[in-house]
Amino acid sequence: MALRWNVKALFWVGVVALGNLSAAYAQTTRQTPLPSVVELKQRVLANLKKSQAEQERYVCRTTSENDITNRNGNIKSREVKQYDMFFVNGQEIHELTSKNGKPLSASDQKKESERVQQQIKKNSDEQYIAHRDAENEKQLDVLLRMVRFTNGRRIDAGGRPTLLYDLSGDPNVRPKGMEETFLHNMAGTIQIDEATGELVDLNARLGHDVKLAGGLLANLHKGFWIHVRQHRYPDGVWLTALAEGTGDARAALFFHPYFRFKQEMDDCALTTVTTTERTAEVVEKPTTSKP
Repeated sequence: MALRWNVKALFWVGVVALGNLSAAYAQTTRQTPLPSVVELKQRVLANLKKSQAEQERYVCRTTSENDITNRNGNIKSREVKQYDMFFVNGQEIHELTSKNGKPLSASDQKKESERVQQQIKKNSDEQYIAHRDAENEKQLDVLLRMVRFTNGRRIDAGGRPTLLYDLSGDPNVRPKGMEETFLHNMAGTIQIDEATGELVDLNARLGHDVKLAGGLLANLHKGFWIHVRQHRYPDGVWLTALAEGTGDARAALFFHPYFRFKQEMDDCALTTVTTTERTAEVVEKPTTSKP
């Protein structure tokens, strides 16, 4: 599949929701009113730095499945990859460990280790971090312009008060470019943890075809579906549990009629290694990337 999806970027939708709420939409059957925009924003900001630091204590195994299917959903080809995933300054880093059930060869393992080392160094550079944060702000602005959240209500999810909203494109905004058009045409639901502002669940589907340059460069078809779910660990850290989707797309002259993808994260283990220690490890041991 030529089009790639950044699962981490989708988590910004949770933050967007907090800045896009309106009292007119905040309807609930419970006595306690939904928190105000200001309250929710404060919770997000307070939790953001803490959660990034806590995430760096985890190493998880990630399994990624990418299928090419026929119109009936039968698999024509499948690629399965496994990664060791960890965080550096809030950024996910994936180290490939096997492909289609086979471990990497010695040479491929060395190349992957070197690639991961460079990624660690990159995500430890203050200038790069500042640039990345600025890009996230731009993406946030796009989301704020394109998406609206309605029919707010409170539900119980895993014993925690959770805010549930219907999401759809803002009819008063005209999107520009594929990214904005994609967001503007998505419709579904989003769940947000009330105490922390963390994304709990995002389930959305594309209502119309999305074309770039009239479909000459790229085309993502109506019905594309994406589902993202996060899991809260006992120490309060939220990590991706599942990201999946299905649809059909075309990029340039390459047509991928039907595809399905699924990424699951499990076997998360706590470590005591910090970002500083990882960076030092890269400098001292240029062929070792394990945290």
